[in-house]
Amino acid sequence: MHLKKGIVKARGKTIEIVDLPGIYSLGVTNEDEKVTKQFLIEERPDIVINVVDASRLERNLYLTLQLLELDIPMVIALNQVDLAADLGILVDTDELSELLAYL
Repeated sequence: MHLKKGIVKARGKTIEIVDLPGIYSLGVTNEDEKVTKQFLIEERPDIVINVVDASRLERNLYLTLQLLELDIPMVIALNQVDLAADLGILVDTDELSELLAYL
């Protein structure tokens, strides 16, 4: 599994963006999880953008909790919010943010 990397120049700074494999945990049961965990621990990125599927929030929050334990700054980007709403799932983003801030 290869990491996808790109460079962005903004406000006089060069920013490297790394797209890690999509995973559900930092276990090492498959190659994607191994690559992602190794990158996070060894490279210590400045920030992680954690894309969370709102329609499967519980499953995705397991990885979120593991990322919080690594103490790397993180932004959570909720996607599939429209699908979640169709399933009757409404995410209170303010409350979710507040709960995660205490962990």
